Amino acid sequence: MSQMWTRLNTYTISASGEERSVNHNNEWGGFSRYLKMPVFTGWRDHLNFDKTEKTTTALVLDQEWAERRPIGTANQERWLQWAEKNNEGIAAFFVIHAVDEAAELRKVKYIDDDKVFIGKISRDQGKVFVVGKPRQI
Repeated sequence: MSQMWTRLNTYTISASGEERSVNHNNEWGGFSRYLKMPVFTGWRDHLNFDKTEKTTTALVLDQEWAERRPIGTANQERWLQWAEKNNEGIAAFFVIHAVDEAAELRKVKYIDDDKVFIGKISRDQGKVFVVGKPRQI
C-alpha cells in the first residue's frame, strides 16, 4: 500500500509539525501533492454504490474506530477538517481490500491502484464519508 501513497505523492504532519511520509500501517489519510487535496483509504466492504448518480461512497472515519483503536484517527480528522476549511469539503479516497473483513485488526490484501474517487465529505452521527466519482491516475 505504500506504493499508492508514493504514487499520489502523499505526506502527513508529525507531532512536531514537520512533513513526513504517511505510515501505511496505522494511518489512513494524508495530503496528496499530486491531487492537491487530502486522500484517504476506503475498505471495499465499507463502500456504497449509487448507479444512478455514478458515485461511490466510502466510510473514511468512524468514531467507533477511535474508541476501539485510536491510532491514526486523529490524523484522518486533521485532513478532513483541512478539506472542509480549505477545499470546499472535497477529498479523495482509494479502495483497499481486506484479507479478512471480519478481523478486528485488518490486513490489506490488495489495493485498487488504477483510480481514486474524488468528492464531497459528508458527516453523519460520528461517521465520515467521501461521496466520490472515479478518476484514473
